[in-house]
Amino acid sequence: MFQDYTADRYGVHWIRTYFLGGGFHFPGGRDLYPGYRLHRDEKSYFGYQEVDEISSLLIETPVYLNTLLQDFRLAGGEIIIRPLTTARDMTGMKEKIIFNCTGLGAAQLFNDQEMIPVKGQLSVLLPQPEIDYAYVAHSPGNLLYMFPRKDGIVLGGTYDKGNWSLEPDENESLRILNGHAAIAEYLVRNFTL
Repeated sequence: MFQDYTADRYGVHWIRTYFLGGGFHFPGGRDLYPGYRLHRDEKSYFGYQEVDEISSLLIETPVYLNTLLQDFRLAGGEIIIRPLTTARDMTGMKEKIIFNCTGLGAAQLFNDQEMIPVKGQLSVLLPQPEIDYAYVAHSPGNLLYMFPRKDGIVLGGTYDKGNWSLEPDENESLRILNGHAAIAEYLVRNFTL
């Protein structure tokens, strides 16, 4: 579906993506992923003995969402922001289509006790146009991932199920930055993509 949006206007483009360390699940099988290659090399890619490589679509979220919002408005759509305290507040609306953008607030709004947060944490570096690949790597206790965008390089990541805190976790920040620094240092010393 997103292939139709590959253009600077939407911020969608193809990028080489590496999965470092093996053991990654590819839904539907590896044959479904364009350009799939398995690297097992004496030199070892990124400092890992096993690396999966695919071509994948990268969506630059700020560009994509702003363009979708522009397209929505050009098509006659309107954004109305109003407070909702109970699900009944929606019954009197004249609009035929309503997008629920309440996020975790939907738990209280719809009395949904199964909705729980999953805290993620990112670090963002200055943009580096020469970085034209992405990767995901196993890391003790979580994953590391790097996605280059025009507005910066996004480094992650965390997945902390049930954590309601909005405060950054200093230990996670250090794990993310140190883990990515080790991968970058290896690349600088040993490898050119």
